Amino acid sequence: MIAYLAYTLSRLIFLIANLDYFDGISFLNWIVVYIHGLRFDSFSIVVGSSIFILLSILPLNYFYKNWYQRILKSFFILGNCLFLLFNFIDVGYYKFIKKRSTADLFNQIGGQTDMQKLLPQYLEDFWWILLLYILILILIFKLYKKISLETRTYKFVLTKNSLLILLCFTLSAGIGVFAVRGGWQRSPISFIDVGLADVSKANEVILNTPFTIIKSFEMQELKRLNYFNEKELLATYNPNKHYKNLQFTKKNVVVILLESFAKEYTSLGKTGKSYTPFLDSLMQHGLVFNNAFSNGTKSIEGIPAVLSSLPSLMSDPVINSPYAIYQQTSFANILAAEGYETAFMHGGINGTMNFNVWAKQAGYKNYFGKNEYNNDSDFDGFWGIWDEPYLQYSIKKMDAMQQPFHTAIFTLSSHHPFNVPLKYKNKFKKGEYENAECIGYADYALKQFFESAKKSHWFENTLFVLTADHASLSGHNFYKNQIGNFTIPIFFYEANNSLKGVYGKIFSQIDILPTALEYLGYNKSFFSFGNSALSSKTNYCTYYFSDTYYNLSDSLAIVWQPNSKPNVINYYRDSALNMRIPLNSEAENSQFKYLKAMAQTYNNTLIGGGAQK
Repeated sequence: MIAYLAYTLSRLIFLIANLDYFDGISFLNWIVVYIHGLRFDSFSIVVGSSIFILLSILPLNYFYKNWYQRILKSFFILGNCLFLLFNFIDVGYYKFIKKRSTADLFNQIGGQTDMQKLLPQYLEDFWWILLLYILILILIFKLYKKISLETRTYKFVLTKNSLLILLCFTLSAGIGVFAVRGGWQRSPISFIDVGLADVSKANEVILNTPFTIIKSFEMQELKRLNYFNEKELLATYNPNKHYKNLQFTKKNVVVILLESFAKEYTSLGKTGKSYTPFLDSLMQHGLVFNNAFSNGTKSIEGIPAVLSSLPSLMSDPVINSPYAIYQQTSFANILAAEGYETAFMHGGINGTMNFNVWAKQAGYKNYFGKNEYNNDSDFDGFWGIWDEPYLQYSIKKMDAMQQPFHTAIFTLSSHHPFNVPLKYKNKFKKGEYENAECIGYADYALKQFFESAKKSHWFENTLFVLTADHASLSGHNFYKNQIGNFTIPIFFYEANNSLKGVYGKIFSQIDILPTALEYLGYNKSFFSFGNSALSSKTNYCTYYFSDTYYNLSDSLAIVWQPNSKPNVINYYRDSALNMRIPLNSEAENSQFKYLKAMAQTYNNTLIGGGAQK
């Protein structure tokens, strides 16, 4: 309780000192902020007091000795005072970096800045922070002294008393693990969980600095880049989009993300084999992007790329990074402001890859997962609800929604361990791919979805966007390499066939959002890392794989590891990617310039607190 009081006071001091950055938040929301903050405080308190807790619950007779109690007191006060120190540093430091400090703070202390000059200046400017910190330390010390301990002795033998002690030890250890995990949810607490409070303006108040430092230690911190000045940067790569003089048509927007659907599984792959007869037939009536790529290799990277035009141009997926807490562009945020009802639908176990938390952070007002489906008879035993029944469930949910609406529907049955429902065993084509049968099942489930959707009142007024979250297993040399393994099917479909044809230029997941918005006639400004296929004269696909940037044009790939010279591959002619040569043409140098500008915009935007609005 002493530790919780100290953290609560430090949060209040942080808030008051930086109140100008958190205006427009109601009193009730501040109560929500403080309640959610306790979850993050529990993590830091247990970690900071871990030695104290362990030594306190060990069944040792020494516990009642004065010298042992002095050791416990030292560990408690030193651990919490050290952790609270970082909270107080951010009281003054926040206004300079606009975020809670992360592990990069130690790089600055370690010599990247002249701490001998900065520290005295910091103490001079923020002497009052040091004073408040000392007062908190005195409070902790005084309150701890008031805790009295009954002196007793016992021998640890198998008696009722010792069994009680063992029970207390087990429960205490369990509570500690519970606190560090942040609850019983599927994934341990992370940055993205701050979105559950649904008070995005106050995310930094909910967090505490010890938490952000510890959680960021194992993550790659982005570095601010300065390849171009601001004018040169915007001339080369401008993420601010505004399609003027358009008339916005409020059609429903349904984005269907197909788990692990590689391009080579479809007729687009031109391998002579296709496992998706329905998808192939539907593409004949839509606008197909037949040179399309994913911006990542995992679902956790594909979801933000598709729905928020936000790639993961770093080693860690954005969802798990310190930058996940910032506001972002998304279909949900943009369309909700235009009166759309929004929902994210995924039949997976709630909490899988933090999709439910990310959806809330991205602005989706409703989330329908396995828990909401509430029928375990359709559970696949691994990931969630089988695609066929879940897609039918999603239609019922959309039938009940007010138009216009936007939904994101993410399938799951084509994921490893590649099973299909028992009644469909041996019904779908089996080929050289281990996942061929479940790809066939997912395609069949999609067919059933559209047959049912055609009967719904909203179908004729809906733009469907179909894409894979990423590629998967491959049987062909090109599709196995670090370029071919990013190829996926993407296409737009409408019931009236107003969208039809083939777009042969480069296209990627982050281009879906701006393309769909321009097609709908959205005429307000927004932020997007991708570009619209309808108006962009030149476009590229950029992704980050194995510490390397890849930037693709229609036929060329720039491969670049920072601090080394870039190479170019003509992947259209050299499908085995054997020939890597230095840049030697104006077009290749222009493409590399675009890549550097995008990397600079990406890093500096996320470091700056997410300028995606």
